[in-house]
Amino acid sequence: METQLFIVIPVMFFCGLIAGIPAGMFFGRKNTDVMNGLVKIGASRVSGRGAFAIRNISEGTIIERCPAIEVTDKDIGGELLNYVFYGKYESSRLVAMGYGMLFNHSPEPNVGYYREETKLGTELVLYALCDIKGGEEMFYNYGEDWWKTR
Repeated sequence: METQLFIVIPVMFFCGLIAGIPAGMFFGRKNTDVMNGLVKIGASRVSGRGAFAIRNISEGTIIERCPAIEVTDKDIGGELLNYVFYGKYESSRLVAMGYGMLFNHSPEPNVGYYREETKLGTELVLYALCDIKGGEEMFYNYGEDWWKTR
């Protein structure tokens, strides 16, 4: 009897594994969007990735509080330069965590941001400048200084 269990249990496990892998691939979710709170990241019609409202957002609502690391402009180079914010000083830059770096530019933004010092450190606070509909892409204005350097 022990010999039969020794054979039956591994065979059952192996059969489950063989059936489970294709079933997981067939029934698995194929969604490339990433979501958090009020924001989901998906393909933008403007450029690469974009930030989209998961649901309707009222004017003035804080969309996300992004912890930020303040570094000098000498610490930032290459492609990362396109994803940082101006810091407290002319030579400092904010590297925003969360989805803060993935909002695209518009000269008519629906999102604004400000920097806030908290007990845990600097945060970049993103908020709605107007009512935003669920599914709508969210933009902020990168500012004239950003465009002058590109």
